[in-house]
Parts: sequence; structure tokens; C-alpha cells
Amino acid sequence: MSEIVRGRPRNPALDTAIVNATEAVLLSDGYAAVNIDRVAKLAGTTRAAIYRRAKTRGELVVGLLVSRFGVDPAPDTGELHQDLRHLQELQRDFFIDPVIQAALAGVLSDLRADDHLGAVFYARFMAPRRRSVAAMLARATDRGEIPLPAEPNIVSDLLTGPLLLRAVMPPTGPIDDALLNATVRAALNACSPLAASDGG
Repeated sequence: MSEIVRGRPRNPALDTAIVNATEAVLLSDGYAAVNIDRVAKLAGTTRAAIYRRAKTRGELVVGLLVSRFGVDPAPDTGELHQDLRHLQELQRDFFIDPVIQAALAGVLSDLRADDHLGAVFYARFMAPRRRSVAAMLARATDRGEIPLPAEPNIVSDLLTGPLLLRAVMPPTGPIDDALLNATVRAALNACSPLAASDGG
């Protein structure tokens, strides 16, 4: 009996070429310059090959973000405070990275205008990174450091939101150690109802 072939296998080398081409266009000419034709030409491939991976510039950039920054950033140092601090240092590096600085405003604008892109961005990039934080908190619970947070996504948002604000609105201040320390304290308070209630 002949074997049924279900679709064409992905070519990792081509995936890498597309990611690299997307990054090159983004960094050289900005988010608005990213398009299927230009990325295909620079990657040495066809429009059809691009469309099998991404339908819009926003999806091309999502693919770049996943490739460059990954979807499992939360560390495992064996102690929650250190985990949180290290995570925030990684997030600071993320928000000051030239790729993010070049893409952020355009991606946010397209996310508001395109529900499909919003769903793709959340499913491929944001949701897995939230799950990474949830797993970090679960490990701390297993070690007896904190009760299991009822809403780990809120803890994740407390860590990311203030950094995102300053990345989008530089006049609000730098993403500095003072901000990182404040977000770590906010996350720890959110993980500890007793500490949150008494301001500890």
C-alpha cells in the first residue's frame, strides 16, 4: 500500500532565510517596508513559499519574534525572587533590542486593525510566554515558596506591562533597575495574598 503524503515538509533552512530576510528589511527600512515580495526576493524564494508561512507583514514579524526571542523565557534558578529578577533582565533586553524598537509601534497598530493577526500573535508568541511564567510560578509552588496563584496571567502582565509602557512611551522613563525591582515586588505581592494585603 502506498504511503499518503500529507503536505510538503517544512524546510528549516528556508525558514531561517525568511526570518533573516524579514529582520534585514525591518532593521534597514522599518516595519512599513516589510512585505511578502521583498522578503521573498531577499530570502531567495517564492511568494508561494512565504504564503505557506505568513500571509501578511505582521505574520512575518511574528515569525521573526518567535525565532529570535523564543517562547519559554522564564528561568529556573531554584528560587522565585531570582527567577523573577532574571526574567525581567531578559525582558529589558527584549524591549531595548533593535528588532523590537523597529517593530513595536507598527505591530501594535496592525494588531488593533487586524483581528486575525491579533489571534496569531497571541497564539504563537504571547500565550506560550505566559505559559512559561505560569510554569515558573508552579515550580515555586512545588518548592513551597508561594501558594499557587489563581491568575498567573495577571502576574505575567504585571511583569511585562510596565516595561511595555516605557518602551512605547519613552518620556515615561527608562527601563532601568528601579523599574525591574518594582515589577518583581509587584509580582511577588500578587503571588502572596498576605503580603499584598499588608503591603509587605
